[in-house]
Amino acid sequence: MWALLALALALPGPADAAKAFSAPTYSGPIAMSAGDRLVWVVNPTNDSVSVIRMETNRVIETIKVGDEPHGVALDPANRYAYVANAADSTVSVIRIQNASPKHFRAKLDGRVGDRGQLTTGAEPWDIVASPDGRRIFVANSAQDTITVIDAARRTVRGKARRHAKRPSIIGNVDLRNSRCNDPDRLRHFQPRGLAVTRDSKKLYVTAFFAFVRPGAKQGDDNGKEGVVCRLDINTKSKKLRSYRPARRIVLAPRPTGFLIDSDPDTLVPDPVGAFPNQLQSIVLRGDRAYLPNIAASPDGPRRRNGNTHSYVNQITGIRGAGEADAGSINLHFGGLELSPSTPTLFFANAWGIAFTTQRGYGSAYAVSAGSDVLVKLYVALDGALGFTVDENTTDYVDLNDPDNPATSGNNAGKNPQGIVINRRGTRAYVTNFISRNVSVVDLTTDRVEKVIRTAPLPRAGSRDEVVALGAELFNSSRGIFNLPVNATVNTRVHERLASQGFGGCSSCHFKGLTDGVVWESESGPRKSLPLNATFDPKDPNDQRILNYSAIFDEVEDYELYVRGREGHGPGDLSSPTGVTIYKACDTPPPDVNSLDPEHGLLMGDSGDPDRAPCVISPFTKPNANRPQYTVSLPGHSRAVPALTALKEYLRYGIRTPNGPLASPKVADGVDAADVRAGRRLFFESGCNSCHGGAKWTTSTKNFRSPPDPAKVFTETSPAPVSGSPVDLPYLNSFLRDIGSFNLGVAGQDNAFGANIGAEELAAPRLDGPEALERQDALGRDYNGDGKGNGYNVPSLLGIYAAPPYYHNGACETLDCVLRDMRHRTANRKVRDRLRSAKNRARLTAFLESIDAQTTTP
Repeated sequence: MWALLALALALPGPADAAKAFSAPTYSGPIAMSAGDRLVWVVNPTNDSVSVIRMETNRVIETIKVGDEPHGVALDPANRYAYVANAADSTVSVIRIQNASPKHFRAKLDGRVGDRGQLTTGAEPWDIVASPDGRRIFVANSAQDTITVIDAARRTVRGKARRHAKRPSIIGNVDLRNSRCNDPDRLRHFQPRGLAVTRDSKKLYVTAFFAFVRPGAKQGDDNGKEGVVCRLDINTKSKKLRSYRPARRIVLAPRPTGFLIDSDPDTLVPDPVGAFPNQLQSIVLRGDRAYLPNIAASPDGPRRRNGNTHSYVNQITGIRGAGEADAGSINLHFGGLELSPSTPTLFFANAWGIAFTTQRGYGSAYAVSAGSDVLVKLYVALDGALGFTVDENTTDYVDLNDPDNPATSGNNAGKNPQGIVINRRGTRAYVTNFISRNVSVVDLTTDRVEKVIRTAPLPRAGSRDEVVALGAELFNSSRGIFNLPVNATVNTRVHERLASQGFGGCSSCHFKGLTDGVVWESESGPRKSLPLNATFDPKDPNDQRILNYSAIFDEVEDYELYVRGREGHGPGDLSSPTGVTIYKACDTPPPDVNSLDPEHGLLMGDSGDPDRAPCVISPFTKPNANRPQYTVSLPGHSRAVPALTALKEYLRYGIRTPNGPLASPKVADGVDAADVRAGRRLFFESGCNSCHGGAKWTTSTKNFRSPPDPAKVFTETSPAPVSGSPVDLPYLNSFLRDIGSFNLGVAGQDNAFGANIGAEELAAPRLDGPEALERQDALGRDYNGDGKGNGYNVPSLLGIYAAPPYYHNGACETLDCVLRDMRHRTANRKVRDRLRSAKNRARLTAFLESIDAQTTTP
């Protein structure tokens, strides 16, 4: 009897439960309960959510949820927790039976939905509760909808509890076909970050990728703009029309603060611009919204300061009805002049932000997912952000310092993706995706005080161990490496992945996929390809040829990118004036080169870590299994070659996003009949002749590296008869010509849409500090040898999640692609069955549905 009485007293009720959160709410992978007693964090690697007691900083419960959870939201009354499971298109509803940290009990509410799971839509990444606790909002990224859930706050005791109202879906708000997606409602909106105002009257939703600005084009620093949708909401209403898209807010490109010479006519450095992109998060404070993101500078030359940047964009007017773009702060600029005793470290991949106060002066801490740090910022009286020291210096908390026992080994915080701060502003909890733990940071000293493991690391000796190490390297802009057996005092062991942490693989390939940006690269304008179809998901030994121009045949060839050929890393050795420096290399010829031995993953071919390899190039020498730096998991003895780990991550670790769900599986879903009709059209039209097989591309590596030299070509040998093409080798047999060279470019052949395609020119190269004239891109036969026309066929696997389309981004929608007659007829080689808009719409529905579950003939 006394036990039952104690349980009844412990159950949350109107007297001891908060009626509402005291601040605006925002989505993320970590959430703090009302009253600052519990922290909830998702564990995507083992499909669970962990509950941390803040008083003791210990995990008190771990609850299994759906497949790959990425977001958690809490009821302010501590009755329910909601977890968004991206991979299985559901939200897990957890009933909190006892909210007391000492006697905590919770489990999936089996009376809700299908055994505790509500199907909301494809790829539900983010989830948020309204501060009044009445509604839960879910961003279904691949469905282009927002699911509205009635959170059922009513408490019922005694016998009536069995009949109590349970959480249920009110409906789905269509963002794709709304004013927020104007002017082209066929575009994929991809809703992500969510935030609700303190009065629970407005919901803000970010579009993950930027869209081309009116009158602009791809491959331009100022060519795109970020988009935020405001929904006006009435949380007391159960009618779906009470949750309506009301305003489209645009975030313009901004100067980064960096300079680089991009004009061959002058030696004067030019300003570098960037547009906000990969808008994963939005946080409200006072009259402002804050949007950490990975901004893109696709214009050449390709150097680190003309690449990706860590922006926090701001919007003012949140308390009114006239929101306005308030500019951005570039976190990279805050790492320029640290103290003499602190090595320069840039802050890659801004992913989240939280504040120590909700009004007036205070501090903000932004999550740098690539550099494994919290970037500390000053918050002014009006809410504007600034650096803590001066105009190009700010403080930071290193979560992954190998020289500090509090942040090394099992205590290292790797790839932070979410943050919450208690109401007093004295403690932060940061969830780290790769290291599978939570860093607890004392904000009075800006030091990590404890690290809490929330999910186990892979078993030693397993494939998962290697994949996890590859994921660590892929998502890092620094890297922690093992000490080679023949290392000397000159050997640089750590931070070899990029120059001072400026960027990494994941900066352009979110979750191994794409950033949707067309970059001016050395081979021409090239969209970041999603890497999920690098290998056949059903046959891991079946690999495609890499890059749109078939210039790579091994994953290991991307060592060239790590070393900076495309500006992703430290690149060539050079003096402050840009003059190239040559050093002795290993196993000549040649006997010298300009590769920096202190960066990159390969070491000299004799195994000398203090010398760079003499030759790193595709086709002439295999780059797999060469001497290289190794990595190990904390507490594990297995040393895995770094490039091997990266390859295995691409082979096994990248999940293809789900296609939109069809009706009746989800309300207002895709018409399944249209998908079936589109599938028939796909094969009747011969699309599978280029996009066949389980990779949904006929591009398949059918040789052992290196390839037969007779199959390797350039456009400079024999000499070109027209143009000035770049001198890059390529594999001609993998190219297919559908007439897409200079597609969608002003003054060129374009019969299907706006001229938004990037012009077929390679990025300018630098001679010291001076930009040279741009050369012509690959994709055309310049020397008359009958080779070089066309591109390596991209995969359709998960294509809906990878706009824009074509190598130069000529289309933002798949409908636009199908309006290109030459493409749909394989350059007039097959019968045109797609003249009617109805048939094109059906085929589009099928193309958008293609995911890892789609069967192939």
